[in-house]
Amino acid sequence: MDKAKIFIYDNMEKYGFYTILACASIPNPLFDLAGITCGHFRIPFKTFFLATSIGKAVIKVHMQMIFVIAIFKKETLQWILDTIGSISSGLAEKAASSLEDQRKILYEPSRFSDNKPLIARLWDIFIIGMIIFFLKSIIDGAVQEKAI
Repeated sequence: MDKAKIFIYDNMEKYGFYTILACASIPNPLFDLAGITCGHFRIPFKTFFLATSIGKAVIKVHMQMIFVIAIFKKETLQWILDTIGSISSGLAEKAASSLEDQRKILYEPSRFSDNKPLIARLWDIFIIGMIIFFLKSIIDGAVQEKAI
């Protein structure tokens, strides 16, 4: 972990955009460290936001999409269940039933989304509020920067 921190710190100083892009593209816990390091080196928000957007919205999403498609192919899924079954048949049955439940939710979403619990609705409202606050703070920062 320490080697990874030093690696990010050194590369952020030299390669900024590309280091942010790499950290945003792969699922890792060090992206927060990359964000903090960007603040330390005063990397412009535009650079950080652009690299993060490309890394998360383009590269990472497509990697995850390919992974999910590969996992949910019938042949791959059956191979995984067979492998789990060779270890524990009870675990394989639970995994198969869980996957079947998820498949039903995926193909019949209206049946499950009508009765959203109150806590889930409150959480959605909270998240929307946080996004609005974030956008407002970006606009305020841009206005303040132009005013100075």
